[in-house]
Amino acid sequence: MTNSPPEVDEKGLYSVADAMQLLGLKRNTLYRAIKRGARRGGIDAKPRRDNGRLQITGKEILRYWRG
Repeated sequence: MTNSPPEVDEKGLYSVADAMQLLGLKRNTLYRAIKRGARRGGIDAKPRRDNGRLQITGKEILRYWRG
């Protein structure tokens, strides 16, 4: 996890790879946080309609970073 807050647009949508880079996490750690969900201290991700890949909002990235 990085020490400074990630530079994201709160209304923007980010892929899992982008979120990994912004937060400074490994892929396994981020997927475990997604599996936990926002209510249990994890992160909330929604699948895209066109290809089913996960997207994370900038607001959610900042919420997870604040802990």
